[in-house]
Amino acid sequence: FGNYRDVLREISYSPLMAEHLSYLDSRSHAYVYESNGQVTYADENFAREIMQLFTIGLVWLNQDGTPKLDANGKQIEVYSNEDIMSFARAWTGFRKYQDRGNIENERACSTCNRQDPMFIDKDRRDVFPKSDLLVGYIGD
Repeated sequence: FGNYRDVLREISYSPLMAEHLSYLDSRSHAYVYESNGQVTYADENFAREIMQLFTIGLVWLNQDGTPKLDANGKQIEVYSNEDIMSFARAWTGFRKYQDRGNIENERACSTCNRQDPMFIDKDRRDVFPKSDLLVGYIGD
């Protein structure tokens, strides 16, 4: 891995990580509603793990690593559940490639390819803007 961004990309497109953190085949609200009329929300697990474990953590920090405190002496949370719900929509549409014939697979299925990075299925991808933590929007 060359840098932190490369590590996050490798993690994000990993079929094993997607299975473990449950964003594999996560579909946008629009896709599900148009397909069968159900109201659903994107899986939040991976978005939460990225924020909590791999990037910014739970609370804002000072330069010396101590938690920032509000006027009442309470730690200031970095993000809310609404932020997680918005970021979760960025992880919709990830799917596995079909198995390759040159890879032995002990399970007989056509979507068990765990070797190749996943792809984003544009039809299952949430196309609406996702808010960032600073009152703006993130790109897709």
